[in-house]
This record gives sequence, C-alpha cells and structure tokens, in this order.
Amino acid sequence: MKRCARLGFAVGAFFFGVPVVAVSQVVVPPGSEVPIPPKEKPDSTKAKADTIKAVFGRSAGPHTADIGPQYEWNRDEMFSSGAHTLADLLARLPEATSFTSNWLASPKFVATNGDLNRVKIIYDGVELDNVDPRSGALLDLTTIDLAFLEHVMIERFANELRVHVRSWRVDRTDPSTRTDIYTGDEDTNIYRGFYGKRFSNGAGLQLGGQQYNTRSARLGGGGDALSFMGRFGIARRMWSIDAFGTRRNGSRVLQPTFGSGLSLPPFAGTHTLAYVRAAVGDQAGGPWAEVIASYMRLGETSQHFTAAEAASRKILPDTTDTTTHRAQYVASLGYARGPLRLSVADRIRAFDGDIKHAPYARLEVANKIGLVGFYGEHDATQQRNRGDLVARFTPKPFLAFAGAASTDSPEGESDVVAGVPSLRRPKTLSFRGEAGVRLVNPWVIAGIVSRDTAVLIPPSVFDTAYSVRYVGRRQGLYAGLRGKLYKDINVDVVGTRWDSAGFYQPRYQARSEINLNTRWLSRFPSGSFGLKLAYIHEYRGEIAFPTATGTRVTNASGIMSALVEIRILRGVASYQVRNFIGDQYQIVPDFFMPRSIGVYGIRWEFWN
Repeated sequence: MKRCARLGFAVGAFFFGVPVVAVSQVVVPPGSEVPIPPKEKPDSTKAKADTIKAVFGRSAGPHTADIGPQYEWNRDEMFSSGAHTLADLLARLPEATSFTSNWLASPKFVATNGDLNRVKIIYDGVELDNVDPRSGALLDLTTIDLAFLEHVMIERFANELRVHVRSWRVDRTDPSTRTDIYTGDEDTNIYRGFYGKRFSNGAGLQLGGQQYNTRSARLGGGGDALSFMGRFGIARRMWSIDAFGTRRNGSRVLQPTFGSGLSLPPFAGTHTLAYVRAAVGDQAGGPWAEVIASYMRLGETSQHFTAAEAASRKILPDTTDTTTHRAQYVASLGYARGPLRLSVADRIRAFDGDIKHAPYARLEVANKIGLVGFYGEHDATQQRNRGDLVARFTPKPFLAFAGAASTDSPEGESDVVAGVPSLRRPKTLSFRGEAGVRLVNPWVIAGIVSRDTAVLIPPSVFDTAYSVRYVGRRQGLYAGLRGKLYKDINVDVVGTRWDSAGFYQPRYQARSEINLNTRWLSRFPSGSFGLKLAYIHEYRGEIAFPTATGTRVTNASGIMSALVEIRILRGVASYQVRNFIGDQYQIVPDFFMPRSIGVYGIRWEFWN
C-alpha cells in the first residue's frame, strides 16, 4: 500500500500537473477610447534565449563495423530499452553471455565467446580496472550506473568487446532537470534526480543522484546503493577543462546457496571514480589533444564473521577491511579529416608503488561504402601485445560484409596464470566474419566466430571453488534479423550455436525482441506523444562451471519479458515485467533467480 500511494502521487502529478491557461476576450464599449501604453524599454531582467555551448572533452569515439543497426544507445534509448545495468545491454550481442545470481544488487559479468575476462569498459577515455579483490581480475558491471551515462557504444573485436561509455553532459544554457521514480516487486524502489546548466561564458555545472533498494526474503541477495555524480568546468569552441566524479555507496546482504557450493557473502563498500580533463582542438575535423588524470578507489566495510559464524552461513571467513586504489593518466592526440581518423595515446597506471604504460594507436578510414580500422596496443600491466583489424564493405545498399581479426601475444612472466606453470596464456589468433542482406527494411545477418585457445578466469566472487581452465579453440555460427520490420514495428532477433557446450558458454543461446515504437506523428505532429510496446524472449542452454573436482551445470532456461512505455510531452510512464511466466531458473549454479518481477514508474524531464 505504501508503494502504491507513493507511486500514485507521482503518476497524479505526471498526468494532471500540467497547468491550463485560459485566455479571455476583453469587450470594449462602442465610442470608448482605449489608451495605447508607451513602448516599454527592454527589460534586462527577462530570461535570455536558450543557447547551445561547446561540449566537454575532445576525443572522438571509434567507428563501429556492424551490419545493420549498430550496438549503441543514446541517453533516451538506454532508458527506454528496459535495461537496468550495463550487462543488460551487452547481453544483446551474439557472442555475449551474461551472468548474475539475483536481481539488481548481485554481481554481474559478461563472457565474450565464453571468456569472462574479455570485456573492457572505457569510461570517458579511462579504462576501468577492477579494484575489488573479491572479483579477482573481473570487473563487476553492477558498479557502473547507467543513470549517469549519455551514450554507450560497443566495439566488437574478434576476441574482445570494448565498451565505450560517455558520461552525461549538458550543452544548453537553460537549466535541465529530471526526476525518475520507480517501484516494483522484490521491494524494489529506484529514485533518480538530475540538474545541469551551462552559463553564457561556457561554464557548466551538473549534479545527479540515484538511490535504489531491493529485498528478497526467500532468496536473499537484496541490497541498496546510493550514488552521486558531479561535473564542473568550462568549454569553449576549441578547448575545455572539466572535473568529473562519481561515488557509489552500495551494500548487499547474504545470498544463501541452494546447493553444495558456498553462499554469496554480504558486501558493503564505496566505489569512487574521479578525473580532471583538459582538451583542445576539434574532434569533428582537424587536430585535437586530450589529457586526463583519474583516480579509482574501493573502500570496503563489509560485515565481519568469525570462523564459526562463517561456517554456519557457508561462506569464507573475512576478517579485514579492504581499501584499494589506483591512478590512471591518459594522454592522447589525434587528427580527423574527411574519411580519415588517426589517434595515438599512452595510458599510464600508477598503483602498488609502480608505474605501467599502455601505449596504443588507432587508424580508421570510413565512407559510405566501407570502413577499415586498425587498433594496436602494448599493455605493460598485463604484459601483452594485441592487434585488431575490423572492416565493413557495403557495395550495395542492400548487401554488406563485415569482419574482424584479433591477435594477442603475452610476453615475459605474464604467460603464467595464477602461478601455475602448466597454465600459460598462448599466442592467439581469432576472427569473426558476417554477411547481411537487407529485405526491404530489416537486415538478415549470418556470421561465424572462431575463438582461439584461451585460459578462462572464473567468477570467484560467486564461489572460490571455480577454477582456472585452459581450453582449446571454439567456433560458433550465428544468425539474426535486425531493424525496422514494418512502419513502426521493429525486430531484433539473434541466435548463436557453438560447436559444443563449453565452460561459461551454452551451446545454444538466443535473444528475440519485437517492439512497436511510435510517436504517432499523423495524430500528434508536435511529437508530444510516444508509445513503445516490447516483447522479449531470452533462451540459453545448459552452462558448465568448472571446479577442481568436476563441473556444476545450470539447466536450460527460456525467459519471457515485456515492456510498455507511454510518453506525454517530456514525461514517460513505464511498466516492465521480467519472467512474466514465473519460471524458476538459475544462471549461476546453486543460486535461484527471482520469479516474475514487475517494475513501474515515471521519468520526467524539464528544460527551463
């Protein structure tokens, strides 16, 4: 009842809070004289006209080489997609498999071609490193708040996904404010608030916050998180300086195991990302340069348990707080002119009293009929060299070919994994190729992906029993139908079949979405109305998790979800239900996912 009353107030404001202005006609009696007031002098207190200012930052994101709709989302598309985490967006790719043990607060990871260590997040040019020792080398995607992003773009290499995310920026002198209110099952509540403004001299101020909480009495694993972001700086046509920071204070309660494995222990800690950036030049054309000094920190304050208490809860004893941090400096410069983009940079990491360099270069040539891009990097932190080549060729508007090839060569002591001489990272060569035919509107896509031998790093945060494994080459085939099907009806169906079931990878997996996304401009030419209806089905086969004594296997699952969104002016009323059939299933062994979850609320944006 409390949740319904709380949401009812918000919905009432949304639908009935728009003021109505009545205009009266003044009738003047015949023969009366109506005095004409003298012309008023300009009022200096009147609001100035809204203007658009230069954006913060100058580095340009890479081109993508996908056939048909690209795997990228702007701010509106992210929130209307139904995704609550970055893992939700990545799960749409044919080579990606997402893993989580519960709802919002649980850890989330994505495997690329079965390898959990092949997803890299580039946040405003800063590569996010995992600073949580509980997760080992794997970055928990739950710690990245979608709320503070304005753009997500996925660059698909043959053996790695590089996810370029850009933080929210404002460029208008009129203040921008927004409020999001959601509530739903599993005692889920989400609140967001944003404020941003640019000033006449180019300065800008942005503030944002998000709070969510969820609880599952039966399955455990609930939690909450309070996050803040801020930006202050100044941007002119050819240069900008800004300071940005996010701070996330999150917690998770114990999630009990329903099998022979360990329970997921409780967690409480604060993640911080902050940077100062200076940039010059014009990314749209000509030379540019950018320098970033960033800082990442985790301060853990999780509950401590004695050995007896830990044994009764089936968790490992943890008796010390954890505080880890590292600095990263990025110096980059580039040139863009017509179809050509060139950039070189050095990523410098400072941690544990040492300094590591990771220089890299990127060259791209793109026009209407094709794209060729090369990326090369030497990473001293991981002691490896990698090279990536991507290409797309569109000889006709209805025909396209694309592909990628990646090499990865370890050097020095980095080829030994976890101190085990028998586990050595090999030199690898992986590739991906696909072809597409456009049928009037949507694209029919078919492709092949081949991953070379690999050393698989386990998601030890779920259970320390999962072990590192050396596996051979794997090959898979995928096919899809993507794009506009008819008028405002869209389809996004992608299925993948691997040559055999492997670790952290089902043999068969598919994601299917069909949606109606319309602004009904014939009836509302101003664009003040919008409607989105979506149906989603996600299937994955059995997945094996290796341990030192064998494997644990999750059963196949097929989950159906739906989304409804109604836009009126700048407000959006949203309702989403996941797993509306209520199936009981597992994504990670020994942890059950929630049954049907409904989340509903409003997003309301203002400019004035």
